[in-house]
Amino acid sequence: MDFESHYRQRADQFRLEVSACDRSIRTLAWIRVAVALIIIGAGYLGFKDPLYFAALPILIIAFFYLVQVQWKKENQRKILLSMVTLNHNEAEAIHNRFSNFSNGIRFTDPTHPYSHDLDLFGNGSLFQYLNRCASPLGESKLATDLKHLHYDAVTIQSRQEAIRELATKLELRQQCWATGQQIDSGIADLNSLYDWLKEKNLFLEYRLIEIIKWVLPTVTCLSLGMAFINPSYQSVFLALFIFQLGLAARYSKPISLLQGKLAGYKTILENYAQLFELVKKESFISERMKLHHHMAQEAATQVDAFSKKVNSLESRMNLIARIFGNGLFLLDFHNVIQLERWRTQYAVQLPQWMDSLAEWDSLLAFATLHNNHPHYAFAETSESLSILGEEIAHPLLPAAVRVANTFDLGTPASVMLITGANMAGKSTFLRAVGVNYVLGLNGSPVCARKWRSPLAALRTGMRTSDSLQENQSYFYAELYRLQSIITELRKGNRMLILLDEILKGTNSTDKQTGSRELIKQLIQQPALVMIATHDIALGDMEQQYPNQIANACFEGKIENDQLTFDYTLHKGVAQKANATFLMRKMGIIP
Repeated sequence: MDFESHYRQRADQFRLEVSACDRSIRTLAWIRVAVALIIIGAGYLGFKDPLYFAALPILIIAFFYLVQVQWKKENQRKILLSMVTLNHNEAEAIHNRFSNFSNGIRFTDPTHPYSHDLDLFGNGSLFQYLNRCASPLGESKLATDLKHLHYDAVTIQSRQEAIRELATKLELRQQCWATGQQIDSGIADLNSLYDWLKEKNLFLEYRLIEIIKWVLPTVTCLSLGMAFINPSYQSVFLALFIFQLGLAARYSKPISLLQGKLAGYKTILENYAQLFELVKKESFISERMKLHHHMAQEAATQVDAFSKKVNSLESRMNLIARIFGNGLFLLDFHNVIQLERWRTQYAVQLPQWMDSLAEWDSLLAFATLHNNHPHYAFAETSESLSILGEEIAHPLLPAAVRVANTFDLGTPASVMLITGANMAGKSTFLRAVGVNYVLGLNGSPVCARKWRSPLAALRTGMRTSDSLQENQSYFYAELYRLQSIITELRKGNRMLILLDEILKGTNSTDKQTGSRELIKQLIQQPALVMIATHDIALGDMEQQYPNQIANACFEGKIENDQLTFDYTLHKGVAQKANATFLMRKMGIIP
């Protein structure tokens, strides 16, 4: 299937729908103007003939109906525009041009055991390559999954089944993304909302308040009605009106604090309710998605109801609405009690619903990867400490230029020493192994024809840096990382370890001695280790430990005064270097 053409055709179709929507909106706007003019005319003529006043209620209802229809059309237009954007971006992403998607830079952590070394976050990162999440919750869950792998084979298989199923639901995935684009990421944090769920009720437990909020407004409204019949009741109505305002003012501060905590959540909750509704309308066969579908049944209704209750409370921000709402109906009391009643019933479920949404939303990212690259393999997991990759490559490299390699480790050798010249492909290969390992243990497809990996922790040492703030040199930073790896291994924790040019901060003799001793330590531990190095002298360790260490290399070729690389992993130790050649070619040395 030509995915680029498919996405571009979808983008064109949605552009046509946007144009049709624009025409509908313009038509509705003119009809509204016409109805408004008719209302004004009927009101004017009504002073001459009261029959015209009889038409006003119908005309006013029609006007507000048109307002509602136009509002829905404008929301539909926003969704359609997002669909145009998404399909355009998907067409570009087919060729690894994915910079239009959120890069997750806020999740960057240089101290993480592997995410910084593998470029999981930031511009041009794996996160940006994958990210098709509809919500900030989904993005956070995706980041968490990339940084905290799954080590349970049943969980991984369950996620694979869900990803396969979601990959077939293009409309659901894209509708979710487009709906999620309406969420204001600036107020997407739900912590304030979750804090409110744990607070004590302000009114709900007090039976007297429950009685007052009905009795007082009833008496006040009756006195208002009587005032139209008998003017002597006007003073009674005014006294009751002022008393209710005073009562509302008495509780204004705690109600305002509540409003501040929930401010801005109305739109977010509306969008989340719409996301739940989209999943609710689908049918699923994978067990994981059936569970999420079940949770979405109630969540769609109750989150939408909650958003409406929050909106009712926010109406007090209008001074006129607050005065007349409280003076006549004690509206603040009603709104707060409605919210507290909802909280009492659903305080436990709301975080669970949001966790459910976050998970299936994050799975949409892996599902899109599977849809766009159906030839990528799903990982097999193994209880044995071994790893196999057939025709693996780095997914962030364009398919036209990347070179796939095959390797296995742990059968029996557990340490692979990878030698090679500068730019030959050692570091890229290590990152390809690391990135595919992260994908595999998330249940995602991997950029390989076949992939089998153990359920073991991942640790890397590729991009260690010094820290002026912590008064820590580059060399000590690297040593601390190696120390943490050895400490975990000695506790019996299984690991896949990827190291690139270790001990760079010391002289060559000391570096070689230290490297040899480290490797001797690693072959005694429950670990699979890949070490990229320029130090070809380490290659003789394969002869000393033939069943524990294996040599592999990337070679360059100099022909016709040109340096080329095939980026193919070979057995053995690298035989060629390129530094002197390049220095001469660049005129640095004669």
